[in-house]
Amino acid sequence: MKKLISLTLAISLIFIAACSNSGTAPSGTGSSAGKGEQAGDAAKKKTVLKMNMVASSSDKTYTYWQDFAKELTEASKGTLEVQIYPTETLGKTTDTIQAISYGAPILQDSDPSHLADYVPDFSIFMHPYLFKKPEDIEKAWKSDIGQNLSRKLEEKGLKIVTLVYFGTRHLISGKEVVTRDDTKNMKIRNAPTKMWNEVTKVLGGNPTNTAWSEVYTALSQGVADAAESPLSLLYSSKLYEAKKHISLTGHLVATTSIVMSKQVYDSLPAEAKKAIDEVGQAYPAKRAKLITDIEKEFRQKLETEGVKFNEVKKEGFIEASKSVSKSFPEWTPGLYDSMLKAIQ
Repeated sequence: MKKLISLTLAISLIFIAACSNSGTAPSGTGSSAGKGEQAGDAAKKKTVLKMNMVASSSDKTYTYWQDFAKELTEASKGTLEVQIYPTETLGKTTDTIQAISYGAPILQDSDPSHLADYVPDFSIFMHPYLFKKPEDIEKAWKSDIGQNLSRKLEEKGLKIVTLVYFGTRHLISGKEVVTRDDTKNMKIRNAPTKMWNEVTKVLGGNPTNTAWSEVYTALSQGVADAAESPLSLLYSSKLYEAKKHISLTGHLVATTSIVMSKQVYDSLPAEAKKAIDEVGQAYPAKRAKLITDIEKEFRQKLETEGVKFNEVKKEGFIEASKSVSKSFPEWTPGLYDSMLKAIQ
């Protein structure tokens, strides 16, 4: 009961935060009442969408999302105003997505594990070694199977605006990892979800659940022996101070999405819908180039900090990944093979 009350309160606060300042502008001080009414009518047609991001304003990718928000606003021909908020200012991702499903006018940054709470098959986007390159993500989303999953998500009140490359994830630890045998008994930090536990198992280690905010301490104090993430986050979180080896496992070509309320989308004028559709559909290709470029930049930064990189013999890891589907009986039968075929 307490959990239900807390969730209800959180969702209510999200609605209040999202809807504040999104009403009509004052009627202005035009030379006549008619002009004032026209200004008021024009203001009423603009919908404010507040974009709740997990990243902080100092994160390298934050400016990319600012540009995305600006592009949506400009493409809407005055029917949308997209405002961006860092570090989950409007609320925690899980609570915000639930509020969006009920009609909150928010855009939320979300990895597939959150979408899988509504449509279980979405966790396929986090399957280790399924995607080989950033372009596979766009292929998967725009394929028949990806669009079918998107339609199922819309039935739950959520619409994907865009789905993009987040970065390729690698393993940071205190020693060089070349084969899967090298991670035996290694405590690898991961988020406390079913798929993230499976990712760690594919890497050959023991899942160690901690919040990302605690990963530096976990590595420093021996609670975890290793962690995995894109190079940009390994650098910005200063994990290189605790561990000096990055093994290029490349186990996950990771993705993130921006979701909004299907109810809100349906209520928008044609210009706003067109902006959301066209900008969102075009963004994956743009984003892949941006992230690929900063990966090179952050490798150089990490090497400057004394981090040693090594290549990995991936055969054992890839073979272990082939059994992941067995842990997800809730998936549509043949999901992995269908998605593999869709991206080839």
